[in-house]
Amino acid sequence: MKQLRGYDGKNGNEQANMLYGEAMRKYGNLSEDALVSRLVDMVHEQKRNGSFDEVQLLSFVNTITPHLSAEQRRRLEGVLGMLEE
Repeated sequence: MKQLRGYDGKNGNEQANMLYGEAMRKYGNLSEDALVSRLVDMVHEQKRNGSFDEVQLLSFVNTITPHLSAEQRRRLEGVLGMLEE
């Protein structure tokens, strides 16, 4: 997986914004632990079946990062590190 540092997310930004809105509607009421678990499960499943799109994930991360606190950003980086494995 490519490094996240320095990723600008310019390509696919419109799609990422749509995904952000959809994700907020779908997952907005879940706890942080439930969200992390769901994200990890989804990425692992997508990697298994060959449908994982790293660019889409990075665009989504770039879109949501401004809405997160410093602590949430740190935890997100940890989750993304787990997903690289």
